[in-house]
Amino acid sequence: MENVSVEDIIKKRIVKAELSATIKDVAKLMCESGSTYVLLGDEEVKGIITEGDMKRAIAQGMDTSSKASSIANENIIKIEKNRGVEEAGIEFFKNKIKHLPVEDNGKIIGVLTIKDMAFFLSKSPLYFLKEFSKAKSIDEIKKSYQRFQRYVLEILPREFDRESIDPGYIGKMISMINDEILISVIRICIANLGKPKCKFSFFVMGSEGRMEQLLRTDQDNAMIFEKKQERDYFLELGKSIHSSLLKIGFSDCPEGYTVGNNTWVMSLEDWSEKMEHWAFSLEAKDLLNLSIFGDMRHVYGEKELFDKLRERLFTLCRNERVFANLLDVSLGFSVPSKPKEMDIKNQGLLPLIAPIRILSLKFDIKNTNTIDRIGELCTKGDISNDLASNLKVAYNFLKTMHFLTQIENIKKKERDVNRLNLKDIPKIKAKFLKDSLKTISEFQGPMREKLRWLTSGFV
Repeated sequence: MENVSVEDIIKKRIVKAELSATIKDVAKLMCESGSTYVLLGDEEVKGIITEGDMKRAIAQGMDTSSKASSIANENIIKIEKNRGVEEAGIEFFKNKIKHLPVEDNGKIIGVLTIKDMAFFLSKSPLYFLKEFSKAKSIDEIKKSYQRFQRYVLEILPREFDRESIDPGYIGKMISMINDEILISVIRICIANLGKPKCKFSFFVMGSEGRMEQLLRTDQDNAMIFEKKQERDYFLELGKSIHSSLLKIGFSDCPEGYTVGNNTWVMSLEDWSEKMEHWAFSLEAKDLLNLSIFGDMRHVYGEKELFDKLRERLFTLCRNERVFANLLDVSLGFSVPSKPKEMDIKNQGLLPLIAPIRILSLKFDIKNTNTIDRIGELCTKGDISNDLASNLKVAYNFLKTMHFLTQIENIKKKERDVNRLNLKDIPKIKAKFLKDSLKTISEFQGPMREKLRWLTSGFV
């Protein structure tokens, strides 16, 4: 909990009206957006109007054609995005408010509501965090994990209106809990094996690394250690962690990207050499391995080791030829043109996730979350504001459909939880899904042009 910031749980959208807006205009905006607040101002925010303010105005018989500024609260209490969730809770309690605008360098980037806080700190997620952190055996974790899976499958979807699911929030919440499971598993395995004789780092990749996990995810992890002569210990530790996670209920990685595989447990020196080999190899498998490391995120151990390996990755990706080869592999994920049935993960999400990941490596973006990466690429000028906005909308819609698809397929006991038949969803959603795929396809077009331009300069 101490590492969870306000930015991690806010919904990054702003509901805003101009200073000239009337009470009626604001009421209409609240209804249309489903928001319980409206920020008031032109270029600069001058006040906030909440659902409570609107109710009081109506109860007092105010003329709805009056300016909304007459009922706005101009004394806005705000919080910086990097402040902890606990600090936000104190602000809610101390000031008796239900809406807390969140700032980034003086600019409001979202509004945290008391409802957001209540859900984040609701009994279930908080309960599981405590259970996993205090677990003394793998069997204890397994029992808690089974209850957590039932919560995610049965209760979590009901706590959301299906039209307002925030997949980014769900992904971060599930990732945070899975991190706690990993930390407890590693702690228990070390207690059984004895303390290591050198520093090490355990890190995750894939959807875990991007904090975009939903209901079903396989293991994507690796380990790096300081001294080559201690490899036998870490190989044993890796196998112990891997088998423990399987026992708990985590799926295995079909490609073997886990610490249970000896090739994913290496010293810093060996990992650096392996990355260099991948970078200048023309084998698609090697380039794919390197790109997967673009999602690497430290979970346990010595972060300094992790940072050194990640910096090696970024250095390699500054090479134009390496970047071009990685971009080529990433564009191998393409969207279907006229889908009737599709794998929403591999044919919908990865065609966006993969090239965004490679662009992020090129531009030294350390963030691993796809939405955050798009935002940073926009500020660095490689993606326009309009395109960034469209890609975020497309990604969030597809991720929401991914979440709902997994729920339905798991309940039906389908083997492929990512398979979506467009006949099974309302026509308007099927159309929006196709529009989202079109947006991603249009994004890939210039990327292919960039690739042709890059490769034309190689001898």
